[in-house]
This record gives sequence, C-alpha cells and structure tokens, in this order.
Amino acid sequence: MVVTVAILLPGCATTGGGGVSRSERKRIAAQKEQAAVEHSLYRSLANWKKTTHRNEALMAKATPENVAIEISLDEQRGILLVEGAVAMDFPVATGKKSHPTPPGHYTILSKSEKYSSNLYGKIYDVTGVVVNPDADTRTDVVPEGGWFVGSSMPYWMRLTNTGVGMHVGYVPGRPASHGCIRLKNSTAKELFALTKVGTPVTIAPQAASLAPAKPKP
Repeated sequence: MVVTVAILLPGCATTGGGGVSRSERKRIAAQKEQAAVEHSLYRSLANWKKTTHRNEALMAKATPENVAIEISLDEQRGILLVEGAVAMDFPVATGKKSHPTPPGHYTILSKSEKYSSNLYGKIYDVTGVVVNPDADTRTDVVPEGGWFVGSSMPYWMRLTNTGVGMHVGYVPGRPASHGCIRLKNSTAKELFALTKVGTPVTIAPQAASLAPAKPKP
C-alpha cells in the first residue's frame, strides 16, 4: 500500500476548491478595495463625466487574460476591470432610442483594426453626390450607377453577429449610435490592445462593479 503524505511548508498558502491560494484571494480583494477608493475619489471631482479615469498600477498589470469590460447604459460609461478591480472608467456612446444597444453578457467574437460597416454608411449617386448620409443597406436602395460606402469603424471589436460591437466614433455624452458602443480614439486603441477574442463584455443599465457593496454579515 502506498501512502502519500502532503507536507505544508511554513509560509506556503493553501488553496481552496477553485485552485486559487488564500493569499492570492486576499491580494485580489485588497487590490479591488484600493482601486474602488481611488475610483470613488475620481468620481467626486467636478466634470469627471467628461474625462477618463486610469489606475496606472492596474493598467500596468492588464493583459488579455485578466481583463473584462462593463458598459453602463444609464451613465454612458465603460469600465475596464483588471482582476475584477476598476482600472479604467471612460465615456461611451451607445444606441439611441431607435437603435438601442442590447443589454446582455457577451464576449468579443472578432477584432479588426481597420473596419467599415456593411450596414450603415453613405449612398452616392452616379455623379458622386451623397444622396443619403445615414443609409441602412437593409432598407435603403442605391440608385443605378451609384454606390454605398460603409461607415469607418476603427478598432472594431464585434460582440454580436447582428452588427453590434465597440469601435471608434463620436462620443457626445449621450446615446447616439445605431446600437454599437462608440469609444474615443485613445480608449478604443487601448482596449483593442488589451482584449482578445473571448474577452467578456457585459452591457447593462448599471455596471455591476459600480453597485454599492453589500454589507458583510
């Protein structure tokens, strides 16, 4: 009979059922708490809605393996989480009332640094004059000899197979898109570099990470 003896050396942390050591869980919890304090201070500043919050210490740790994104429809803000802690808080523009951005849990399905929409854009006539500056290829007809040019969507990160994604666009501080999540150029470029196919993105009226903490029993 073979007997296996597990020896816990002094200073070694034990792991729970999830395979994460107790010390690692404590580190992540403390990091999350500290990030929440810094984020709260940021949101206490005047005109914070017009700026972007970056936790430099967390951003230095960010990788495609440890990030997630939340989109808050009510606030028109996006949150980048690193190991569950708030690392960025940035302005977005989601879908207007006629083209609402669908809430739900998604993952990035594909990415393209240079992308143009095949749904929305401009229609030109045979002479090159724009005859429809806000065309939808599903309902609008291109005149004979004319053509359609899709809207440019740099740093495209697709979330659905029906055309919803994140990309560079005009961010006026209110819902303004055809359903996509518009980002400022610098934000889109940074998120594009930090995400991968499979990165989780949650869209909701209120970002879960911003909900008040539940009191401990």
